[in-house]
Amino acid sequence: MPPTMDFEAYYNEEVGGEPFDIPALLRMEDEAGVEVAVVMPANQSAKTRQTYLRPDNLRVARAIQGNPRCIGCATINPTFGEAAVADLRMMVTEWGFKGVKLMATLHRYVVDDPDVDAVLQVARELGLVVSIHSGPDEVHPNRIGHVAARFPDLPIIMDHMGYPDATEEAIRVAEEHPRVYLGTTILRFFRADPSQADPTAVAEAVRRLGPERVVFGSNLPEYPHSALWGHQAIERLRLGPAAEKLIFGTNLARLYGLA
Repeated sequence: MPPTMDFEAYYNEEVGGEPFDIPALLRMEDEAGVEVAVVMPANQSAKTRQTYLRPDNLRVARAIQGNPRCIGCATINPTFGEAAVADLRMMVTEWGFKGVKLMATLHRYVVDDPDVDAVLQVARELGLVVSIHSGPDEVHPNRIGHVAARFPDLPIIMDHMGYPDATEEAIRVAEEHPRVYLGTTILRFFRADPSQADPTAVAEAVRRLGPERVVFGSNLPEYPHSALWGHQAIERLRLGPAAEKLIFGTNLARLYGLA
């Protein structure tokens, strides 16, 4: 049976002022019954809020090495040119990473800029899953659609699925590009009470695309209970056991070669 999975969890140096390690992250996943986490390096310092222009992929690699519950995903900043490509190759060939994350908002580039293509070409060559942060402006779903059009055979997970203002465009892009999947990292858009999030756009995406094109993500450790609350939010949509099985694991297991 395919494992339950989380396509996006971050390894930061601390959470709430306390040291944070992989066992702590996996305990958070355990709350939601998540068996395998795709782990990425933190994009910002938990202490200073400084953005890491070159996130510490090696720190993640060393922390998860040999852990069957973790899959490495390298955050790569294409503005570093050939060095970015070399970083990605190293993380895949030497450390076994299976994914790449693009964070254009923090790294100050436009996600559909042709300069990003060098990283995506390596991702295609090495058979990686590409996760792309979505939102307004430089990471608008329409721009991710341009990327998908240039790389139609590349599996792309659209993180946040365009929430809160571009979910319609995100769903439309996924309708037009069959290798685009929508990621349910949505708790941050229900700030009044993320534990009671009602992500109706996820239900709309399932209705129009089918549950095969939606994947679960927690954004851990954004909230201490991100995985649990994210699971509960989707369960409240009453999509049915078959759809939940796909969203919570089977789809990701196929993408990452675990099923």
